[in-house]
Amino acid sequence: MTRSRLSLARLLLLGLLAPLATANTDAKAEVRADPPPAGSGDGLAYEPIDKGTVYAQNTTATPRKTPPVEGWWESKICEGEYCIYTNRRMAKGRGIVLVTKHEEYQKMDRLEEHFERGENKYFEDPVPFEEVQDQEQGVLIRATKAIRRGKPLMSWTPVLIVHQSLFDDIPRKKDRIKLLEAAVAFLPDATREKFDKQRLRPGDPANLNPRSIEEILRAAPFEIDLGYMYRREENSKHYVNYPEVFVLQHDCRPNAAYHLDESFAIRLTVARRIQVGEPITIAYINPLTPREERISWVKRRRGNGKKGCTCSACSPKGGNEEIANADKRLEEILELRGELRNHDSTKVDFDLIERYLKLVEEDRLHAKFAEAYELAALNYNYLGDDKKAKKYADMAVQAGIVEGGVKSNDVVAMRIMASDIKGHYSYRYTLKRRGKVPKK
Repeated sequence: MTRSRLSLARLLLLGLLAPLATANTDAKAEVRADPPPAGSGDGLAYEPIDKGTVYAQNTTATPRKTPPVEGWWESKICEGEYCIYTNRRMAKGRGIVLVTKHEEYQKMDRLEEHFERGENKYFEDPVPFEEVQDQEQGVLIRATKAIRRGKPLMSWTPVLIVHQSLFDDIPRKKDRIKLLEAAVAFLPDATREKFDKQRLRPGDPANLNPRSIEEILRAAPFEIDLGYMYRREENSKHYVNYPEVFVLQHDCRPNAAYHLDESFAIRLTVARRIQVGEPITIAYINPLTPREERISWVKRRRGNGKKGCTCSACSPKGGNEEIANADKRLEEILELRGELRNHDSTKVDFDLIERYLKLVEEDRLHAKFAEAYELAALNYNYLGDDKKAKKYADMAVQAGIVEGGVKSNDVVAMRIMASDIKGHYSYRYTLKRRGKVPKK
C-alpha cells in the first residue's frame, strides 16, 4: 500500500512538473530560433554574442528583410565566429552589410565616419553612357558620347563587406551560401535590386544559372583593410562589393581606371579617350599579369566557364604572330621595369628609359601610366637630366590623379619632386653612386 501511494505521488509530481519543463524547453527554442534584437539607432552596440546558440542553419528560413533598428544591428546570425552586421541607414539609405568577426565589426565605431564621407553618384548628368544587354557578353555599359581622358565617371560606397578568411574557416560551401544570402537579404530593397544584377552570367540572358555571392566577390576582387588604423599585423582584409561597377566589362587594356579612396568608396576615371558606342571597361586583374594567366582567370571568374578573355590584348586581330609579339613585349616591359626599380642598377641609361616608355605606350597600358612616368622621372633625375625629370614628374602627377586620386601618396610625392627637381634626393643619385660627380 505504501509503495502504491509513493508511486502515485511521484506520478502526480511528474505530471505537475512536465508542463513547466516543456514550457522552459519551448522558451529556449524560441530564443535560439529568434534571438532578441541587439543594436542601436545611434551607433554600435557591443552586446556580447553567444555564438554557441546561434547557427547559420537559422538562415534556412527567410530572414527579416528589415532589421529592428535603423543604425547598426547585430543579427546574431552566425556561422562559427563570422556573423552578420547591418546598417540600413548608412550612406543616406544605401545601406551596408558586414559578414565578419565581432572584433572587426567593433572597428566600425572609428571607421564609420570614413564610410559616411563616400559619394554615391555619377559625375555627369545626364550620364554619358547607357546600359545595354548583349546576348554573349551580358550587360554592357556603352558610351553615348566621346569622353576625354581624366574625366571622372562615378563613385560608389560598398554595400557588402566579407572577411576574406571566412572562405577558409568555413569549409562547407552550403554553410557559406546560407550565411551570405542571409546577409544580402538585409540590404534595402533598391540596393538589393542592384546587387542582384550581378548574378547574371554572360551568355545566360534568362539567368538560368545565376552567380552565387561568393562567385560575385571573386569575380570583382576589390579589397579593403579594416585594420589600416590599427596594428598592421592583424588580418583585417575584407572583400568589398560595388554593384554598379561589377557590371562593367573586363579588359586587360581598359579605358577606365579605378581606385578606392579614403572613404572606401570606389572612384572611376577615364584612362584614355572613350569613343561613342565603346563599352566602358576596367581591369579586374593586374594588366601586367602574363596573358595565359589573364585568360584563365577571366574564364574562371568573369566568363561562363567556356570562354577566356577575348579582349584585344589577349585575342589580337593579328593572330598567333601578334600574340607572340605581345607576350614578348610584356616580358620586356617587366624586365625593364625591374631595372628601373633598382636604384643601384648599372644597366639603366637614357636609352633604356626611352625603350621602357615606348613599350608601355605600344602595349596600351593607359591604366598603368602613373608608375611608368614616375620611374622615368626618378631615373632621368638619377642620371642628371633635370628637364626630362621635371616633364615626367608632372606627367606622373596627372596620371596618378587618374589612377589613384588627387590625395594618393604617389601624387603627393611626385608633386614634391616636380616643385624642386634639383633639390630632390634623386638628382644625380646614380652619377654619384658611379663616382661621376666630383666631390666638393
